[in-house]
Amino acid sequence: MMAAIGGILSVVGFARLFARPAFLPKRKAPQSAPTISVVVPARDEAENLGRLLPSLNGQTLMPKEVLVVDDQSSDSTADVARSFGARVVDGVTPPEGWYGKPWACRQGVEVASGEVLLFLDADVELEEDALARMAAHAVDHPAAVISVCPWHRIEKVYEEFSVFFNLLMTGGIGAFTRRGWAAKGVGLFGQLMWISRDLYDEIGGHGRVRNRVLENFHLSRDFESMGVERHCFLGRGAVSMRMFPGGFDELVASWAKGFAGGAGLVAKVPLILSSLGLTGLMVLMMCGLSSPFGDAKSLAVLVGIWLVVAVILFRWMRMVGKFSLLNALLFPVSLMFYQSLFARSLLQQKRGRTVKWKGRDVA
Repeated sequence: MMAAIGGILSVVGFARLFARPAFLPKRKAPQSAPTISVVVPARDEAENLGRLLPSLNGQTLMPKEVLVVDDQSSDSTADVARSFGARVVDGVTPPEGWYGKPWACRQGVEVASGEVLLFLDADVELEEDALARMAAHAVDHPAAVISVCPWHRIEKVYEEFSVFFNLLMTGGIGAFTRRGWAAKGVGLFGQLMWISRDLYDEIGGHGRVRNRVLENFHLSRDFESMGVERHCFLGRGAVSMRMFPGGFDELVASWAKGFAGGAGLVAKVPLILSSLGLTGLMVLMMCGLSSPFGDAKSLAVLVGIWLVVAVILFRWMRMVGKFSLLNALLFPVSLMFYQSLFARSLLQQKRGRTVKWKGRDVA
């Protein structure tokens, strides 16, 4: 009985969280496409830029300029950027009260000349028609901010541990529930944000979020208060990313940073649905742990429910990344990793410890 309850809770929670998934429609570049300034904040991103910049150079709709803000890197970030034809902006130390990424974005904007600002994280890659598809949507919705969550390419086994972080980060934006973009509290994805220069200047740009870790969430709140629509998409087939090529320690540090800055930012409905889904999976997991002490009939029912939930869960996993069916079948492994890192992050915050990212305190 408990297994059935757990299965139902998990399926209902995630099903409502992703009730209206949206993907960038395949469209050609409009004749009236705006000029695009791509701004890439980059701190020790030489390896990632070697993938991002070629994908920008191969677009069917070419940007007016690509600005890589070298945020005091210790590697060959600047040289790699120049080798692919990007303009390098030599970043300076953040002023008092500024965090690194908002300050880097601000410096890129200061020299940008396009009608549209496209902020990209360095670990993103674009399919050749990605800019054209975004431009076509922007022409139809000129007053909206566009944001895309990149599809997570899995290349190493340890990256499978990111699955629940990816699911809950994507669902936590609140853009894919039944109400879609009209829902209250819809956020923005930090990896890709398309915004007109006029709107950016009107809101005050990254100066409004100078000391925020998840600046995308805070910006989205400001946009909502101004009545600005946020149109969010899942990136499968258009935008992808390779997360944490630096190894398992990088994965842990990055998600810990997200926990440190993300408390209290998720809107009520996606928070409830996420909690419902996770609770259901925890109940199902506990039933699995107690199964050796049950009878054969109960075990058969548990296995059936487990397989059904795993297959359904796998469908949602593939919406956000190239996660394996084995990961879905063995979901307690990734789930317990998520829960343990969450608990660790809360404990660190309670003790007043800071979280570091690329040598800087971020929260």
